[in-house]
Amino acid sequence: MEGVYVMKISKHLYKSSGVEYGTNSNTFLLDIGEELIAFDLGYEDKQWKAMQETMRYWNLNKKISRAFLTHGHYDHAGNTYKANEEGIRVYCGDPDASKIENGYPEMEKLFGRKWICARVDERLKDGQVFDFNQAKVEVYSAAGHSEGSFAFVAETDGHRALITGDMFYVRPLPPHDDIELELAYMGGEDFDLDSFIATLEKMAILHCDILLPGHYYVYYGDIDELCRKAAAMARALKE
Repeated sequence: MEGVYVMKISKHLYKSSGVEYGTNSNTFLLDIGEELIAFDLGYEDKQWKAMQETMRYWNLNKKISRAFLTHGHYDHAGNTYKANEEGIRVYCGDPDASKIENGYPEMEKLFGRKWICARVDERLKDGQVFDFNQAKVEVYSAAGHSEGSFAFVAETDGHRALITGDMFYVRPLPPHDDIELELAYMGGEDFDLDSFIATLEKMAILHCDILLPGHYYVYYGDIDELCRKAAAMARALKE
């Protein structure tokens, strides 16, 4: 895997694309025993290949059975058609799921490339819980960044990992040993600031200890506190 830095987050949780791999957005894999669960799918061949290489590097000789999408934007869901080809069952919230299936002109304009329509097998609903052999996935409606955004809590290896898609990111704060937060893109046609704030407040009471955002870096620590800070930053935009 020359030139690619693979990241194992915990015993059964992996980062399978992202800044460490030279790709725009993040994807994650959860090992549930005989199968793998993917969170987001990226949008280019390079990202899809990185996911496959991660599986080979860690000797994950099993198939991805399901893919949970945080939202339908190109950089997170553009490879959904590839998942269809591999027989992976795809989960996404509406109305993003309908755009994935029927076309997404906004994304074509934003990314300058044709949208490839794909099938979503199941529409997500707030409060769903998926119990697997050695992990649990909790589903939370997370409207704001897009109307159909969802977040997931993957509970495994004694950790609660919050998979947020595009809410906020952590970045270094040089020269200090500290971080600062960056709110996600707010230019989408269906972005809603009030919903975004409500979602961040909702995330702040889930008691997670690992942040798996849609872009940039994984963070270990008090994720409730980060969500509270992000909510305060978003509220300040209304003042």
